[in-house]
Amino acid sequence: MPSAAGRPISDSIKSAETGATYQLTIYFPASYSGSTKAYPVIYALDGDAVNAPSGRFENLRGILERKGIDAVLVGIGGTSRRSTDYTFPGAVPYHDFLTKELVPFIESKYRADSTKRILTGHSLSGSMTGYALFLEGAGTTLTFSHFLSFDGSYGYQQAETDTYEQKMYEVRKDKALPATLILARCGDTTQCNYQPVDAVYQKLLQRGYSGFQIVEKTYSTSHVAVDLPAFEDALAVVFK
Repeated sequence: MPSAAGRPISDSIKSAETGATYQLTIYFPASYSGSTKAYPVIYALDGDAVNAPSGRFENLRGILERKGIDAVLVGIGGTSRRSTDYTFPGAVPYHDFLTKELVPFIESKYRADSTKRILTGHSLSGSMTGYALFLEGAGTTLTFSHFLSFDGSYGYQQAETDTYEQKMYEVRKDKALPATLILARCGDTTQCNYQPVDAVYQKLLQRGYSGFQIVEKTYSTSHVAVDLPAFEDALAVVFK
């Protein structure tokens, strides 16, 4: 249980999949303590990133509070491992950590709505968010319902991006893909992941997956700054 309404608590989890321990910061909305309902959970990769103005977790938390969104926010630490966990081959065991260890851990301790699990990431963790969709789509079930990928570094491993999307297509071309993917990018074609993000969008749009919602939006910001307006706009889609 949270220590106080609207205040974050700290936790940690040791992963058998990656061998690492991840520090967690968990925010509960003010309504949580006086309620018995299950809440949507937003899992934020790069939860300990120092993005301006206050760090990624605090930035996202501030938006949730200002918008009055009743959702739990789980900031997942481990930015020191981002080049391992958010890229292949490490992305596979890291995704296993998220789906097989972290989500059950959170849902065993807190009132979480298992039908509304949201994953969000930015830059390398933004492409990891997309890879999570590809990995789950190539399987039998999806753990997350919404994937919020902001200026993802899909071009960093272009061959792997194409390979894992193709694997998902081979499984899902005649099946439903009940998920929402929100792709954000910043408009600077040299300093942002402008082209790689759009390439993912165009490919998935052409696939025509049944039951799949995909949104792309471009922002006149820097690479780092795109995270905040993209998250705020994504909330309007997720919690419409």
